[in-house]
Amino acid sequence: MLPIAAAVAFVGLFALWVLVPRFFIRRKQNENTVVAPMRHEDPTAQPAPSPAD
Repeated sequence: MLPIAAAVAFVGLFALWVLVPRFFIRRKQNENTVVAPMRHEDPTAQPAPSPAD
């Protein structure tokens, strides 16, 4: 029983020490990235002629 409790404690501490900070760092990096503006089509543009024309 004691080895199981030690393994669970190790996994829990590992998650708190490594995985949780990595999640917050990645979230902060995503907030700081510049989002490129989406290209919108020009409503006055004419469609390209088909090859048959």
